[in-house]
Amino acid sequence: MRKAAGLCLSAAIALSVAFQTSEVAASERDTKVKTAAKSVEETEVEPTRAYDDLFSETSARSLLMTAKQYMRHHNYNKAIPQLSRAIKLDPDDPDVRCLYAEALEEKLSHQVEKDPTIFNLCVRNWLMILRSEVGEEKGTTYKGIGIGMGYFQDEERTMHAKHSLKALTGYIPKPWETNDRYLRRVLKPASTSVTATIKMPEETNPKAKVERPH
Repeated sequence: MRKAAGLCLSAAIALSVAFQTSEVAASERDTKVKTAAKSVEETEVEPTRAYDDLFSETSARSLLMTAKQYMRHHNYNKAIPQLSRAIKLDPDDPDVRCLYAEALEEKLSHQVEKDPTIFNLCVRNWLMILRSEVGEEKGTTYKGIGIGMGYFQDEERTMHAKHSLKALTGYIPKPWETNDRYLRRVLKPASTSVTATIKMPEETNPKAKVERPH
């Protein structure tokens, strides 16, 4: 009897120790899981902030995407201000410049009498695209002329710029022609008009008496 009781007591002690060991192991596993989850959560915070910075309201790329939505609905009047702001934030982005020129060109297409200010702005932006004044090749030309120009150009944008300049002005710049010389040939002078009304003396001063010959 004593031997059996001793065995039962030993078994109970062993089970108690095993249970406590199991609880400790489980607690350690829970701690490790929570630590790992917290670590993953912290690592995920930084990309989220970077994403928010990239597509914030003050981001040129965000403004570009907004303008693209407007242009899909041919709402160039709302797209142009967005792109103008984007250019101020990132003047060297060729995608922004290209869409800006497209929006200006579409606005011109709806005008019976072309606004010379919009026309000239549109031509200048298309010329910047054609002559690699923005993007990867910026700085490789002098006054629009460069021997190695074209190696990194986007062919689709370049062809678009050529067709648009030809349609707008009737000309594309010659290979040896500087930007300034080409612009002098094709830009429109700003139109200024002054409206004046000539009034007779009796109209300007009703109390004035004008003597008439008898």
